[in-house]
Amino acid sequence: MTRLSRILVLLTWMLTACARPSGPRPPDIAYGKDPCAECGMIINDPRFAAAYVTRDGQARLFDDIGGMVVHYRKHLEDVVAFYVHDYETRAWIDATQAFFVHAPSIPSPMGYGLAAFSDRSRAEAFARAHGGEVKDWAWVLQEARSPHGSHSHGP
Repeated sequence: MTRLSRILVLLTWMLTACARPSGPRPPDIAYGKDPCAECGMIINDPRFAAAYVTRDGQARLFDDIGGMVVHYRKHLEDVVAFYVHDYETRAWIDATQAFFVHAPSIPSPMGYGLAAFSDRSRAEAFARAHGGEVKDWAWVLQEARSPHGSHSHGP
């Protein structure tokens, strides 16, 4: 390998390393296998799946956005990133930047009636179609409640 070839390989490697996003990344979920950290049920539907990553790198996986919020409020872990799936595209999105639709008609696994979107206009259209309201992350974090009153879905 010539000196120029080695330099090009080194530069390519350095550029590739620098292009990688730093910080936490959304975890992988094995649908049909991984259990929800809050209720223990198997996570099956990516439209409602959620996760958070703690400062020490631990990922907590959930079958419902509301279950993630309830779990976080119970345990108050040092979370560095919250993730939800866009209801339509199934892509992971930063929960703090998402637009949430809250409607009882949304069939989320544990009945919290929350769906997330990366785009406000799609969230508004979905809310109109399902008789819901568009909410932000602050609302979800404070107001998401079990549809069963004070009963939470877990031990």
